[in-house]
Amino acid sequence: MPSYVDDNFGNYEIRDHEDRAFYRDVQRRSVEKACEGCGRIVRLLKEYAYCNRCAGRRERGVDI
Repeated sequence: MPSYVDDNFGNYEIRDHEDRAFYRDVQRRSVEKACEGCGRIVRLLKEYAYCNRCAGRRERGVDI
């Protein structure tokens, strides 16, 4: 199974056509912007402020 990585949701395991279509749709709708946590330029959905790594850290209570 191929796997893909993006800044919105992290790792994807592509199991079927629906998984691939979802991944491609997320990539198509993502824009380059600075993550509000780490400051890196990443590709995120317009409504997201934090990359997957920083969002995970925030969910665990880490102050970023």
